[in-house]
Amino acid sequence: MTKRIFRNILLTAVLALLLTSALLVGTLYNVYEARISAELRTEAEYIVRALDMMQDDLAYFADLTPANRVTLIAPDGRVLYDSDADEARMDSHDQRPEVQSALTIGKGESTRYSDTISEVTIYYACRTAEGNVLRIASTRSSVLGMFLNVAPQIIVMLLTVAALSLLIARYSSRQIVQPINELNLDEPLENDVYDELAPLLTRMDRQHSQIRQQMHDLARAHADLNAIMANMREGLILIDKESRIISINGSAQTIFGVKGIIAPDADLLTICRDASVLEIVKAAQQGESGDAVLPRDSRTYRIFASPVLREEKVRGVVLLALDISARYAAEASRREFTANVSHELKTPLTSISGYAEIIESGIARQEDVPAFAGKIHAEAKRLVALVNDILELSRLDEKQGLGAKAPVALMPMLNALADSFQSLAQEKGVALLVEGCDATVEGYPVLLRELFHNLIDNAIKYTPAGGTVAVQVAQREGRVCCTVKDTGIGIPAEHQPHVFERFYRVDKSHSRQTGGGSPAGSTGLGLAIVKHVAEVHQAQVGLMSAPDEGTAVSITF
Repeated sequence: MTKRIFRNILLTAVLALLLTSALLVGTLYNVYEARISAELRTEAEYIVRALDMMQDDLAYFADLTPANRVTLIAPDGRVLYDSDADEARMDSHDQRPEVQSALTIGKGESTRYSDTISEVTIYYACRTAEGNVLRIASTRSSVLGMFLNVAPQIIVMLLTVAALSLLIARYSSRQIVQPINELNLDEPLENDVYDELAPLLTRMDRQHSQIRQQMHDLARAHADLNAIMANMREGLILIDKESRIISINGSAQTIFGVKGIIAPDADLLTICRDASVLEIVKAAQQGESGDAVLPRDSRTYRIFASPVLREEKVRGVVLLALDISARYAAEASRREFTANVSHELKTPLTSISGYAEIIESGIARQEDVPAFAGKIHAEAKRLVALVNDILELSRLDEKQGLGAKAPVALMPMLNALADSFQSLAQEKGVALLVEGCDATVEGYPVLLRELFHNLIDNAIKYTPAGGTVAVQVAQREGRVCCTVKDTGIGIPAEHQPHVFERFYRVDKSHSRQTGGGSPAGSTGLGLAIVKHVAEVHQAQVGLMSAPDEGTAVSITF
């Protein structure tokens, strides 16, 4: 700013000085020229009067010592006398403008510059009584010559002006800049410096408000993003194109087993060396999305890698880790279920096919045919029961056709079920009891009836003669608990976590032996249906059992 002020002051001062000098020199020159012209005219008039009194003009000039150049010219232009030159060698002056004017009107003036235009000669001519022309000439410095004469003084003045301009510029810039440097930029409108700065300060204040709002919005967005990333169940990792970690959320740290704080610009290799993951990251850095499966401890994750593009160039990669353990487990369960269904269907079908083939071939004795037909019928009933249970499980999985929930009074429903099982219980020599308080739960009546039907059926089947099956209803801490307890063979501890799985049997040979007493036979899906119905009602299933002591299954609503 000092340079700009100095330049402006110096330029202004120099222009002012030059213009002033030119105007002053021009004015003085005009005055000076007018004065010389007047002196020449006075001198010429004086000489003319003197010549009028003399008889011989040339004799008068012989004794004359003029201050200026004096020339006497004949009417034909011939030079009769010249005080500074030999008149015999001089050219005719009949074409000189001042001579022509003097011959015509009695007087004349003219000005002629030297070859260097640094000097000027002023001529004044007048006509004498004899008809000759008297010319007086004075050579002086021209305007340029006069200006060149004072040039050293002007240069000194310019240097002085430059020095003063520099000092003034420094002082002025300091005086101007100091209040600006002391501006409170945080609160522009509180400054009272220059009125000319008011629009700028107003604009700055408006921009400050916009910047503060943008910073607030940015901070809030950043906080929201951090909160979202921190609370995501999925793992999220941002890396740059050099595979340096930019950001990683807590879930990703847990998935990849990161302990402590990750160093800034840490490489992805510091937390993951899985070849499949590194391969999809490399592909994403080349602009192609991909995914890979990452087994980790007891969990399974699917890692998605997507490139981050800006201006059609890859700037980084986003890694998203999804826990697909449940999906994998479900797929494994479905595969196992399919295999089990195939096996369970194959067994009765093989029996039916075998007995039918024996009868068809005529190998069977006539008296054995009714027995074979009975076995075929039993296996067919078991097959139908199995298919029905499979369809029921499918319906429960899809939660289709359940109808609407309704209040279900447990005691009337359990008493009705007990009545339907009394004949089977008596046949096996098992006492079947229903006891407890009246209680009502919100649920699907058909499903609840099926749940307790399966529990009572299993309890009777696995309780030997002389045993007891008790169905109890109680209310505990505001919840309804229904327990089916028997004094049967019990379940070993190692089998208890699996008894609610589909087609799981503790002792298949014993199950086959006990299955015949049930109207529907044993399908291995009864307790699986119990578990699914309980889940539909958001109820908790409990199991307590010991070998040769009995089993108690509780459903808490």
